[in-house]
Amino acid sequence: MTRLRCPRCERPLATCLCATLPAPPLAHRTELLILQHPAEAGHAKNTTALLTLGLQRARLLRGEVFDASLAGPGTALLYPGECATTATAVPSEINQLILLDGSWRQSRRLLAANPWLAALPRVSLPEQPGRYAIRRAHRPGQLSTLEAGLHALALLEGDPERFAPLWAAFDALVHAGLSRRREAGFA
Repeated sequence: MTRLRCPRCERPLATCLCATLPAPPLAHRTELLILQHPAEAGHAKNTTALLTLGLQRARLLRGEVFDASLAGPGTALLYPGECATTATAVPSEINQLILLDGSWRQSRRLLAANPWLAALPRVSLPEQPGRYAIRRAHRPGQLSTLEAGLHALALLEGDPERFAPLWAAFDALVHAGLSRRREAGFA
């Protein structure tokens, strides 16, 4: 039997997070374009819906191969690597940030399937602990898509306090997930 899903946040109705989202969505200067691996869509632990619904200039595309025309002037890829510039030192002309959403294996596949992504300027975040206690990070500094997007926007644009309502929605997602674990005896 299929569970009914919220048409807005795509979560099961029993765990819909729409009431926790900021209304209206938060304003910001830098567009976030999230390229999501199809296998990540519909995961209960996925944070991308919160990000796209809680921010005015965030959009989601699902697939494995994407058109290079998505990257105009001023586009950078938020992805770690040797050639990445830390977000604290990124030039101000960045007006679009591309995030890859999926497991680390899936994100590497997206990068390999879209060589134009590797040609973009690459931005990374300073290593910091994640708040996403319902999903295990394999290495220090690995963040959910929402955490990475909000940290990057705060570093690029300043004024991190304006993102507090979306952090609250994220914390509600984490709290609800941990509560369900405890109820199921998986604490």
